[in-house]
Amino acid sequence: MAKKYKVDYSSFLGFIMFAFVIVFIWRFYYGYYILYPFTIMGTWFHEMGHGLTALIMGGEFLQLEIFTSGSGVATSRLSNPYLPVKIADALISAGGLLGPPITGAFVILMSKSYKSSKIVLYLLAISMLVSVVIWVKGPVGITIITCLGLLFLFIAIKAKPVIHQFVAQLIGIMACISTYRQLDYLFMGEATINGNTMLSDTGQIAAQLGLTYSFWSTLILIISFIMLVYSLYLRNRTRV
Repeated sequence: MAKKYKVDYSSFLGFIMFAFVIVFIWRFYYGYYILYPFTIMGTWFHEMGHGLTALIMGGEFLQLEIFTSGSGVATSRLSNPYLPVKIADALISAGGLLGPPITGAFVILMSKSYKSSKIVLYLLAISMLVSVVIWVKGPVGITIITCLGLLFLFIAIKAKPVIHQFVAQLIGIMACISTYRQLDYLFMGEATINGNTMLSDTGQIAAQLGLTYSFWSTLILIISFIMLVYSLYLRNRTRV
């Protein structure tokens, strides 16, 4: 017998509307500063995506720095990659862009139950605190990522299950939509970060794989949106 499911569409659409409202607020000057801790968290997801992809490719993740502006840089080294260098470099660049929506979708799915929400908060807290010890450099990144890690750990230990679920949902949505916060950067071939001009992530992908950075930017946006919508759909689907 085929399994039957029902979807709470009111909750599903509510989450989608919430995501659009947050993106709208995030794009304005005061909204950016109101949501500043989430900006730094999104940068951490992004740069960790670069660094961890470099490790997966057989390289080294050297350090991660986050600046006051909310931008960041992950420094890695590819000595003997498992794949051709051009492909490995392109995947490392894509890892930063897809790191937040992949993580966000995972956290949203984990927020489906009280128990898994608590587990994912522990995982996030430990990951943040470990990353500060190993990779994160600079006062902004160290201070804010440490504070967020300790906050999530405190919530996981002390808060009620309903708070665990709410915070996990919030983190997941904010991670997914952080791609849309940096639309200007996403559609640049080059970017200036902390005074240094370099290829943007999509510019790097285009340089390694061909086509235009606009093509890769659009593809990343579509993938990010699908991940958000589908994870929220599964989150609000129950078996009957």
